[in-house]
Amino acid sequence: MRNPSPRGLGTRAGTIALCALAILGLAACGSTPPSVAPTVAPTPLITPDPHLADPTTADEVYRGLGASGLRITANNASAGGEDKDLVKRINATYLGWPLNVTQYRTAAALAKGTGWAPGEPPGQGEAPVAIAAANILVQWGPQTGDHPATPNERQLTGLKDLVTALDRLLSPLRARTIVRVDVPGVVLTSAPDPSGSSDATTADGGATPKP
Repeated sequence: MRNPSPRGLGTRAGTIALCALAILGLAACGSTPPSVAPTVAPTPLITPDPHLADPTTADEVYRGLGASGLRITANNASAGGEDKDLVKRINATYLGWPLNVTQYRTAAALAKGTGWAPGEPPGQGEAPVAIAAANILVQWGPQTGDHPATPNERQLTGLKDLVTALDRLLSPLRARTIVRVDVPGVVLTSAPDPSGSSDATTADGGATPKP
């Protein structure tokens, strides 16, 4: 009986190995490609609402005006007493004019302290610009002289920026200014009449707060 040649066995084993590799290669080529993880859409950014609650604070309004891009410099601040409607006043400077942000305890207390008549312009000793909303009164301009000062061209542009920023923070606004203010998208109202309705206007009028 003849024994198989070792050389023949080696050749046969090599052939079997090559066939096995070929079969594995074909199987790999025909297999289902790996699944691709689904693309997850990024979470949309939520822009915070800058509108402040009522009542708010003078500090929050001051910070909000600065965040709106207005270059306002705070000088000092004063506080009212525990039994006073006036809580705090921040004294600052904006475009060369004094700017005061006054916080009252409530919107009702502010209304009592700024009871100007609809359409009435500011008078002697009153700021050229006064804007009230919620429990906050913002006054801008000198409060000295026989008549309220008139803003220059640069200050007129700054007034529109101030009104726009305040409307974003505290709308609706009541205003009493020495000049007409017309800001697109912003409706200014003067003091409400006794019936409770408001007289819409594009700003005439200032106010002197009563601590």
